[in-house]
Amino acid sequence: MTFDELLAEVYILTNRPDLTAETSSAIRAATLKAHSSDFFSRDLYEVELAFEESAYIQSIDIYSLFGNYRALKYVKRYDATDGPENGCYIEVVTPEEILDSYSRNRSDIAYIAGRMLQIRAGVAFQAAIMGAYMYPIVTPVGDYSSWVAQLQPWAIINEAARVIFKMIGYDEQSAQYNTLVAEEYQLLKMTGLADVGY
Repeated sequence: MTFDELLAEVYILTNRPDLTAETSSAIRAATLKAHSSDFFSRDLYEVELAFEESAYIQSIDIYSLFGNYRALKYVKRYDATDGPENGCYIEVVTPEEILDSYSRNRSDIAYIAGRMLQIRAGVAFQAAIMGAYMYPIVTPVGDYSSWVAQLQPWAIINEAARVIFKMIGYDEQSAQYNTLVAEEYQLLKMTGLADVGY
């Protein structure tokens, strides 16, 4: 469904078309919540990184690449002459794991430090591929894009309705919709986590 279609459905359920701004905000929040409920492969994006010069240590501002960055999945360094198919996967670690048991810098690792993706390799490299989970685009409304809205819109609609009911003091209806949202999230995980049907 499009954003306007989601909005229309929430208005039908809540009977509060006067709460335009609140409903719009609830839909955006419900969309982010649905996508954040797990790490879905449909939220995974892959991008090639090209650095200015070959080096053992490379870094890049992730948020300059993606305003909707969520989490790092993998990094693969490669030599531009050999191509990405002959590259080497880099172990993704936390900043606490960058040193080995002898307190020396580890190589062939990648980690996030603030806004920066830091990559340390055992050889000099100039190109890499990064796979990262992204949040859906929820603002501006004209750019709204969510696979959950397309494949399982009621996970968003019911959550947005729940929020509106809670906001206007209809706690009983909010609790009922909370149950519906839980059911939708179970279906979302069944649909969104399986890339191959069985």
